[in-house]
Amino acid sequence: MKTYFDIIRDVSNLRWSVVDPDPTSFTEVQKAVKLAVAQANSYIWSLDDFPFKIKKEIVKINKGQSALLAPKGNVIEVWTENGNSYLEEIKAKDADFLSVEKSGAPVCYWLEFGDSGAEIHLYPKPERDLTLFVRYLTNYKARSQTGDLKVNLEEMDDTLNLPDDRTVEDLYLHCLNCKAMEYLIADTTDENYQPYQKEFLEAYKALLKLTGVKLEPRLIF
Repeated sequence: MKTYFDIIRDVSNLRWSVVDPDPTSFTEVQKAVKLAVAQANSYIWSLDDFPFKIKKEIVKINKGQSALLAPKGNVIEVWTENGNSYLEEIKAKDADFLSVEKSGAPVCYWLEFGDSGAEIHLYPKPERDLTLFVRYLTNYKARSQTGDLKVNLEEMDDTLNLPDDRTVEDLYLHCLNCKAMEYLIADTTDENYQPYQKEFLEAYKALLKLTGVKLEPRLIF
C-alpha cells in the first residue's frame, strides 16, 4: 500500500504539475500539495457508499443501558443477538414522549449528538445484558503505519484505508491523483484543468464498476 509521501511524490511528477517534482523529504513538501492530496481523498471517499467502507461493530450492552456511543460513521443497521429483525430507526423527536422507564427487548433506536459525538439510543431499555450489532459506513479514510485508523492522511507513512487489493488501490489512486491535480491547478479555465477533470470522471466510473456500486455518483463541481 502506498504511503502518503509516495502519493505526494506521484502527484508531484504528473504532467503539468506545478510543484517540486522530486521532494526529498516530507517536511519540505508544500502545504498546498499535502492539503490537495488529503482533500482529494476526502472528496472521493464521500462520493458513494463503497462496499469497502461498510464495517460491523459488536458491542456488549448492560441491563438497563439505553445509550452508547455510535461508531465513527453513518449507521446503516442495528440488531441484537438472537433477534429476528433489525431494530427500527426512528427520528429523535419521535422518541421525546417514549417512556424512559420501560424495559424489555429493544425494538427501535435513534441517533442523537452529545458532547462526545453521536449516540445510539435504544427503546425500550434492555431488560438483560445483550450483544448489539451495528453496521455502518466508516468515516476513517486512512491508517497509520501501526494500523490505527485515522480520519485522513496526516503523517508521511499513513496509508489509505482500503482493502488489501492492488486493483482497488490502483483505481482509487488514479482518481485521487487526478482530483489532487484539479485542486492544485485550481483555475477551471486553465487548459490543463479539463483533461484531469475528464480523466477523473473516467477513472471514477471504473472504480464504481469494479466495486459493484450501482448508484449514480454524487459528483459536485
